[in-house]
Amino acid sequence: MQQQYRGWQAIGVIIVLAVIVTVSLVRAISQVRAPFGTTSANFHTTSAGGSTPAPTTFPTATPQPLMPGLRVQGTQFVNDAGQPVRLIGASRQSLEYLCHGDGHFTRGDFQAMRAWGMNVVRITLSSEFWAGAGGNCPDYHTTVTQAVFNAESAGLYVILDLQWNAPFDTAFDRTHGGVQCPLPDATGDAQMWTDLATIYHNDHAVLFDLFSEPHDVSWAQWLHGGTISWGCYVLNAGAGATLENATYQAIGMQDLVDRVRAVAPANILIVSGLNWGYDLSGIAQGYALHGTNIVYGTHPFNYSNKQPADWPAAFGALTARYPVIATEFGSYDCGTSYTATAISYFNAHRMSWLAWAWNAGDCGGPSLLAGWDGTPSQPYGAYIQAQMQAAQRG
Repeated sequence: MQQQYRGWQAIGVIIVLAVIVTVSLVRAISQVRAPFGTTSANFHTTSAGGSTPAPTTFPTATPQPLMPGLRVQGTQFVNDAGQPVRLIGASRQSLEYLCHGDGHFTRGDFQAMRAWGMNVVRITLSSEFWAGAGGNCPDYHTTVTQAVFNAESAGLYVILDLQWNAPFDTAFDRTHGGVQCPLPDATGDAQMWTDLATIYHNDHAVLFDLFSEPHDVSWAQWLHGGTISWGCYVLNAGAGATLENATYQAIGMQDLVDRVRAVAPANILIVSGLNWGYDLSGIAQGYALHGTNIVYGTHPFNYSNKQPADWPAAFGALTARYPVIATEFGSYDCGTSYTATAISYFNAHRMSWLAWAWNAGDCGGPSLLAGWDGTPSQPYGAYIQAQMQAAQRG
């Protein structure tokens, strides 16, 4: 396993004030319908954002879906009418390391994503914040569900992703969202998915990305879980990544799929492979998951062991038999060569894809935005924006 580190910038604490909305406003907004036509060690840099607006109170019970549902048919996504849907979008980070995020989860932010041609957003989460251990992040549930509501109101499908976990529940974890361990743990991580499945089991426009970046484990461990005693990476602001070595019990992907299915029988589940979510080669070698509406996720980034020549064995050949989505991909050279090759490959294999990431920053992100008003970075963001708009036109 090649260790890969991405820089991390500290972001100040953001104060969130809860505002109660009238029932009539919620009902009015709930009528919004804007469906899209048929037709990555990977450590991502964070970028400082603006102040967080006061979130609207949102119910913790299953909300009324605002988008047509999705399911898997063969190797593709289809909507409730049986029409093929190709998911094209970006990851929206910060809720994995900031209790209230960076402030850019409003309906207007998601409308800016729609204007680029996106029909899906992937929201990265922390199971530590979700658990609310120590009372450090008491309103995280509201923050997350409000973000989902805003995204769907803007016409976006939503992928909820477990990006950071915290099996050891340290003081650092409670204030920073956790770490990146090799596999999800059998307690807090599993409970987060039970909770989210309970909330969204009737909303099939919400997809569950069960664990973003498995790493440093075998395929047998990936499938069945077991004891993990090495490989939890702590992201220290401004100081890179360090290892937090202790022992915890991991849940295997099949068991986690089964637990979610017991609560949410029909939501699409995305499961990433080894090597920080990139390698899916084991799926065709006896490690395929049992169940329906399962999609396999891959994370191609511009590293030496994730080049185009590697893609057929890592994930490309799998697309003939299974649905595969690139839930993260990108490049760190401010160019478009790797990205252009990746998008062309995804298109040729009828894969859905989400770029990393919808943030205002620099190449180290990599960041799609030059500013939060939706202005693309150059040339990286501008190229991806053009590809998204082309995909929307069909």
